[in-house]
Amino acid sequence: MKSFYRSNFWFAGLAATFTGNGIGRFAYITLMPVLIQANWFSQEEAAQFGVAALLGYLLGPFLIRRFGSQVNRATLMRIAMLCCSSSYFACAFPQMGFGWFYSWRFLSGVGGAILMILAAPMVLPHVRQDRRSRVAGVIFSGIGLGAALSGLLIPVLVQIHIKVAWVAMGLACAGLTLMTWKTWAELEVAPNPSTVTPPVMKSHSLNRGIGCLLIAYALNAVGFLPHTLFWVDFLVRDLGFSLASGGLSWALFGIGAAVGPLLTGVMGDRLGVRRCLVLGFGLKALGVMIPLLTQKLWMLHGSAFLVGMFTPGIVTLVSTYCLQLVGTQEHHRAWGAMTFSFALTQAIAGMGMAILLRQVSSYLPLYAISAIALVISTVCILCIPQPASIRAPESI
Repeated sequence: MKSFYRSNFWFAGLAATFTGNGIGRFAYITLMPVLIQANWFSQEEAAQFGVAALLGYLLGPFLIRRFGSQVNRATLMRIAMLCCSSSYFACAFPQMGFGWFYSWRFLSGVGGAILMILAAPMVLPHVRQDRRSRVAGVIFSGIGLGAALSGLLIPVLVQIHIKVAWVAMGLACAGLTLMTWKTWAELEVAPNPSTVTPPVMKSHSLNRGIGCLLIAYALNAVGFLPHTLFWVDFLVRDLGFSLASGGLSWALFGIGAAVGPLLTGVMGDRLGVRRCLVLGFGLKALGVMIPLLTQKLWMLHGSAFLVGMFTPGIVTLVSTYCLQLVGTQEHHRAWGAMTFSFALTQAIAGMGMAILLRQVSSYLPLYAISAIALVISTVCILCIPQPASIRAPESI
C-alpha cells in the first residue's frame, strides 16, 4: 500500500468535512443575518432553515443504517457531496419560496451527516495506528477551515450579491466533489492487513467504554452551543462591545477551529488519545467558564479561540478513540451512533436554551450549564477502562 502521506486519501476526508459541515453549517451562520437584512426571509424563517439542516443531520445516520448494506460507502459519499454542493446552488434562488429553501437546507443536513459519519471510518483504516490521530486531525480540520474561510470571504462576496456567495460555495464544493470522485472507490478497497485493528477490550468493558464515550460526546454538544449560537450577540448586546470586536472574536473562533484538529491530532499520537481527551474537555470547559469569570475583552477573545480550537479538535480525538476501542470493522457503526447522539443532544439543548433565554434574559446561565456539561464529559472519559494495548507512553 502506498504511503498515506503520498496519497490523496487525507484530502478526500478533509474535502468531505469541509463540504458537509465546514460550509454546510458555519457558512450559514455568517449568511443568516444577511438573508434577513436583504429581506430574502424573515428572522423566524431564517432560523427555521438552521433547524432544517439540523433535522437533516439527524436523519443521516438512519439512512446509512438503512441503505449501508445495499449501497457501497463510496456511492453514499458521492451522493452526499453532490447533495451538499447542489443545495448551495439551489439556495441562490429565493424566489422559489420558503419550501424550496427549507428542502435544500434539509438535504444539505442529510448529506453533511453522511459525510461526517463515513469520512474518518473510510480513511483511517488505511493509516498506520501510530499516525491515526494526526490524520484524523487533517480530516476534521475541514470543519474549521470552512468556518474560517466563510467568516473571511462571505462578507466580501455579499457586497457583490448574496447570490454570488451561495454560488461560490456551490462551485467550491462541486470542485471538491469532482477532485475526490475516484478516491472514494480507492478507499473501498480493503486496507492493508497491517493497519487493521481488533477491539482492545472484552465485551463488558467495551460496552462500558463506548457508553462513557458516547455520553461524553453527547454532552460536548451542550458545551459548545452558547459560543456557536450566541457569542457575537452576547458580546455586542449583553456586554456592549462593538460589532467589530464581536466579528474579531468570531474570527478567532474560526482560526482556533482550523488549527485545533491538527494540533490535537499530533498530540493524540504523541501523548495518547485518552489523555488528550481529558485535557481537551478540561480546557474547553475552562474556555466556556471565562465569560462567567471576567468581561475583559482579551480574555473573551481567548475564550473564543479556546472553544473554537476544541470544537472540531474533540471530534478528532473522539473518532480516533472510538476506532481504538471498537476496531476498524465496527468503527463506522460506533461513530455513527456517536454522531447521532451529538446531533440529538444538540437539538434538545438548543431548544431548551432558547426557552430558558425567555425566562432569564441573559446568556450567562447558558455558559454555566455548558461548563458543567463539559466537566461531566471529562469525568466520563476518566471512567473509561484503559487497556494496556493503547496506553500512552510514559515519555515522549
